[in-house]
Amino acid sequence: MSKNILVTGASGFIGKYLVSELMSLGHNIFSFSRSGGYNICDPLAFNSFVDKDIDTVYHLAGSTYIPDSWVNPSEFYRTNTLGTQNVLEFCRKISAKIIYISAYIYGVPKYLPINEEHPVRPNNPYAHSKWMGEEICRFYSQNYGIKSIILRPFNLYGEGQNNNFLIPFLLEQLKTGKIIVKDDSPKRDYLHIKDFIKGCVSCLNYDKYNITFNLGSGGSYSVLEVINMITSVYSGNIEYLCRNEKRQNEIPDTVADCTLIKNELGWNPEISFKEGLKNILKNEII
Repeated sequence: MSKNILVTGASGFIGKYLVSELMSLGHNIFSFSRSGGYNICDPLAFNSFVDKDIDTVYHLAGSTYIPDSWVNPSEFYRTNTLGTQNVLEFCRKISAKIIYISAYIYGVPKYLPINEEHPVRPNNPYAHSKWMGEEICRFYSQNYGIKSIILRPFNLYGEGQNNNFLIPFLLEQLKTGKIIVKDDSPKRDYLHIKDFIKGCVSCLNYDKYNITFNLGSGGSYSVLEVINMITSVYSGNIEYLCRNEKRQNEIPDTVADCTLIKNELGWNPEISFKEGLKNILKNEII
């Protein structure tokens, strides 16, 4: 049965994939994005959608580049936290369900793999602003009856991602024949965007609310391991340099425990990291 769905951040990396998948399933999609002239920080921006009979909102819009959050934290709190409250007020007005795309907010892990009960210790303004968005979702769910599901993706990757992120950054350097990184030791749990989108869509008809799910692959790779995978597929000669510069508040390793979403929704990642990298290289580089 088709639904009327509003997607905030519809023109972003995740948004484009999500809109495409939802449309292919026959749903009616309303896009809310900065490029479309909508500002998540303006509560009046939602007025055009009040009469569209929207029953679900996927909330993706926000500021995401972590280094920028240290330079201009106010922008991140305004967009990611207060913007989320604007979305929830819209949901309250029209009695819509919200599926909120959060982030990795656990900081330096106390144990691996990381489940949803792990202490939340955001270690940068971006993660903190996303956690505050989660808290507002929980408050609206408990006190206003808003049906909310929170998704915490670990490190997403895939074709079309901005080169502020590691994998597209490495692929951009690959074209020059020289890869330079500051630190090649941190390990991350990488999840392909298409697997994440399947997780998002699986929540559409889920009948439990005020619940949080981790989404990751359940394994991790260091920066050096990612580079070795990429160069093993690429046929050209590559020069490599690591400057051994440690980033402020660096997290050494992350591995997602996705037992909850697997048990509740039957979701499992299907694209291996090596396969995902090969597909990107094939379509964007080789």
